[in-house]
Amino acid sequence: MKNHIAIVGAGNGGQAFAGYLSLMGERIKIFDVIPATVEKLNEVGGVLMEGNSKLTGFGKIEKATTSMQEVIEGAKLILIVLPSLYHADMARQMAPYLKDGQVIILNPHASMGPVEFRKVLDDCNVTADVTIGCSSTLLFACRAVEIGHVVVAGQKKHLIMSAYPSSRNNVLEEMFKDLIPEFEVVDDVIRASLDNINAFVHPAPTILNTGRIESKTPFEYYLDITPAQGRYVDALDKERMALAKAYGLDKIKPLVEEYKVMYRTHGSNMYEILSQNEDLRGIKGQTSLETRYLMEDVPCSLVALQSLGKIAGVPTPCIDAMITVGRTLVPQMIEGRTVKNLGLEGVSKEEFIKMCRA
Repeated sequence: MKNHIAIVGAGNGGQAFAGYLSLMGERIKIFDVIPATVEKLNEVGGVLMEGNSKLTGFGKIEKATTSMQEVIEGAKLILIVLPSLYHADMARQMAPYLKDGQVIILNPHASMGPVEFRKVLDDCNVTADVTIGCSSTLLFACRAVEIGHVVVAGQKKHLIMSAYPSSRNNVLEEMFKDLIPEFEVVDDVIRASLDNINAFVHPAPTILNTGRIESKTPFEYYLDITPAQGRYVDALDKERMALAKAYGLDKIKPLVEEYKVMYRTHGSNMYEILSQNEDLRGIKGQTSLETRYLMEDVPCSLVALQSLGKIAGVPTPCIDAMITVGRTLVPQMIEGRTVKNLGLEGVSKEEFIKMCRA
């Protein structure tokens, strides 16, 4: 047995990580707020991993618990595998129990996740010397067919991650080089935020499909995209690339190129790239506007990117429009990662870059 790893969140992704890392020989504890989930995981004693993963079999869990203190006490690595909506609350719950040397990874973080997390810890007067990092997406495409049994449809070969600030990137490199070598540690949290592709292909097409969704007309989310919807995604991507330029991130590629690397598709614009992407066939459109594509991806992704624009003085009119419309359609949406909520009011672009890359 090797390190004690705490996993916060026992949904599809959290259970997948628990089983996978246990099969690698790590000691695993897992936290969830739902007592029935915790009871079932303790009853079965772990997670059965099946499907297209490098490791399959039964991964034992040392303990499942609803106590944050119990799960993170003594943990070298804390993996938060929850929707980004809950990251700030998890920071508040962890704050009293964090110790020097612990590594916290928001997996994934949406955009600007570590900045928000650090702000909450500071507000809670946390003095423990912890490293906060984030990943761009989940390692697994998976689903829990039942508690303690996960089927993996695919395991990614490459993901990016970064620490906040990037002077701690060496900590992540050392921790993950053998544990999850698929992670590539990159520039900083700004790049990891702009590599959040969900921000550009989730909220806008959802909002522009309001008629289909509220009339409950069946459609395929990606393959049934229309040319006009695709043009809006292209416009959002232009704003993304303008942000990348403003922050000096020349390695970021346009979405069209990113998708050609990730999927078997072709085309010169996002309408062609998405509508001809057979790898995404079968993903059905929503039947309600109360979907994570809006409830999570607007406040934790688009609002965060809007904040990057405000700090750098880069206009983001298409991003702004989707935030305004999204909040109107779903008024119960949280405020999200505004400049104020990130603790960045009055911070210049140069100052923020220094905060990220110090």
